[in-house]
Amino acid sequence: MNEGRAPTPDFDASRYERPNSKWVCGHSREGCPCRVGPSPSGQCRATTECSPRLVLQPGETKGTWACTRPAAWGGPCKTGPLPDGRCCREVAPCQPERSLRARRGLVTRAALASSVAALLFGLSGGNRDSFVNPRPLSRSHSGVEFARLEKGHAGGQGCTLCHTDSATGLAGLARSAARASRASLRPASLVSEHPKDLSRMDRSCLACHQHKAFHQADVAEATSCSVCHREHQGAGPMAAVASAACTNCHGDWRRMAASRKLSEALPAGLFAKADTPGFVHAAPRPRWGYTDLITSFAVDHPEFRVLRDKSPDLNTLKFNHRLHLSGGEVGTVGGHPLDCAYCHKADAAKAYMAPVTFEASCRACHALNFDPGNPAMTLPHGNVAFVRAYLRSLPLQYADFASRALGMNATQAAGFAREQVRSLLRRDGSGELLERSVFLSNGKEGPTPEEAGLKGGARSQVQGCALCHEVSWTASEGPKVTPPQTPERWLTLASFNHAAHSATACTECHAAAASDRTSDVLLPSQKTCARCHSEKGGARDSCTVCHTYHNEQPAALAKEPLASTP
Repeated sequence: MNEGRAPTPDFDASRYERPNSKWVCGHSREGCPCRVGPSPSGQCRATTECSPRLVLQPGETKGTWACTRPAAWGGPCKTGPLPDGRCCREVAPCQPERSLRARRGLVTRAALASSVAALLFGLSGGNRDSFVNPRPLSRSHSGVEFARLEKGHAGGQGCTLCHTDSATGLAGLARSAARASRASLRPASLVSEHPKDLSRMDRSCLACHQHKAFHQADVAEATSCSVCHREHQGAGPMAAVASAACTNCHGDWRRMAASRKLSEALPAGLFAKADTPGFVHAAPRPRWGYTDLITSFAVDHPEFRVLRDKSPDLNTLKFNHRLHLSGGEVGTVGGHPLDCAYCHKADAAKAYMAPVTFEASCRACHALNFDPGNPAMTLPHGNVAFVRAYLRSLPLQYADFASRALGMNATQAAGFAREQVRSLLRRDGSGELLERSVFLSNGKEGPTPEEAGLKGGARSQVQGCALCHEVSWTASEGPKVTPPQTPERWLTLASFNHAAHSATACTECHAAAASDRTSDVLLPSQKTCARCHSEKGGARDSCTVCHTYHNEQPAALAKEPLASTP
């Protein structure tokens, strides 16, 4: 109570119970504690209900005794004090009890003493490793090799590689605790999902996993390694990264808004990625980055960008999937109609499809034979100069064919060659017209001489390069064939494994049977994938099925050291 402030009128100092007292009257349980209360040492001090007061009237020498029992205790009693001045109402003694505060203090001190004793015993003994280790490490961070890196740490755990203060003794542990961030002890931080104050731990991670701190340059708030990579979860492989580790950021609109703001202000060079092997579909990075709000693949993952932007296939090769799969005009190969697997075969890793080649997939039907009388005579493929050289050396080519395939001697082969060349000239009019027909014919019937730019001769029957390729012809340079550019990868920001989908028919994901244009991009939509990759579909739908977190360091930062994750 402040000095100078009077108590309230109904304040009864005689019944005031001090909360800091270590002992309380044993009669408190009955609701009638005595006014005196226990002594500081816990001894009952109860005597009588009051201490009578001697009242002397003017002229009296003996006086009378008056009861002083307060009103809160019933006021003056009827019988009054005894003649000798003692109170007539004695208070029954009690057994004082410890106050709630005193009991809490005892429990706190006992718990503190037990904790200190357990820590001293566990941290200073030979079983310290087992005492501080919550669960076994994964095989990635244990075993002989990891222990070798840690310079022979006992038990092969290699604790000091990550916990740099673990071998410094009690004094070192105390210093480490003192250096810890006080913000980690705030209630809001303690209940948060993310580990606290792990900058030193992250530096230990980066000592081995170099350049793995880098994600995207527009990350507004860096994340500690141990948020995603959870150790001490048991022996065996390290626990897979949970989707929650990704959606903690990508499902938080505040973080995505901050990343979007950063992304628009940063130079594009900071987001340059290493080239993906093979020819891939190159889509420019959005100015605002990849900051769509995503909480689940099946719920709100955006459509794949190449489909969302309706990006066409810019390949100049003329191809009609529907025609080749219909089994009509194309017919059969080896007695079987064409199917997807005839042309599309998995690469060595069984993850992606290997590039389709002319020799393996096309020549069986498109043999490039220009002479109906000698179908085994076929043109080379893939090089304009080789084709022109072949056509301009037809006498030698026919002679070699006659000797090699027909078993003729040199004289017979020479005569055979002259006759075949004369037959071609009678059909096409000239060697130059034949050459133009080979390159410019785009169907079952080749161009007329006038269409080919020459006079004389008849319409050629050659199925030329223009059937499948974009071909041009100039008087100065001759034929020019645009090389086809078939993308081997369309979704370069995601990984895929065809072998894992071998039980699924190709047509369930790729609508090739209905496509008659090269520009059609025959990728499955996000909804198609989500039919299986969802809680309802049963297939794994975690973010790491398709995506990885770490990026290589951009070329724009090649000379800059990577900062450790805060």
